Amino acid sequence: MQEASSQTRRHPPCPHCAATHVVLNGANASGTPKFLCRGCHRQFVEHPKIGPVSEEKKALILRLLGERLAIRAIARAVPVSRAWLQNFVNELYRDDSLWKLDPPPPPLDVPAKKKPK
Repeated sequence: MQEASSQTRRHPPCPHCAATHVVLNGANASGTPKFLCRGCHRQFVEHPKIGPVSEEKKALILRLLGERLAIRAIARAVPVSRAWLQNFVNELYRDDSLWKLDPPPPPLDVPAKKKPK
C-alpha cells in the first residue's frame, strides 16, 4: 500500500511571489482548480489557458487609444477582454508616466482673409 502523503497532490508555487504556502481555493467556472497564495493573497490557476497581455499588444492599444477609438472597438481589434482593457486605461490615467502623448503641434500661421468692401 502506498502511504497517504504520496497520494496527495502538491500545490504549485505562487507565480507572483514564488511562495510555497499555497492552498486550494475552489474552482473556476470551467472546473479548473484555483489556488490561493498565503504570502501575497493572489489567486491563480496552475496552467492558465490565456497568459498575460504582451507588450506588443499594449503598445498597439496605446496607439489605438491615441487615435481615439472606442474601448469596445479596441477590445475587438486586439482580442483582449473589455474588463482588462478598462482596467488598463484606468491605470494609464492614474499613472501619468505611462500615458505620454506627443505635445500638440504649434498653431499654423494662417493669414486672415480680407473682407470684401
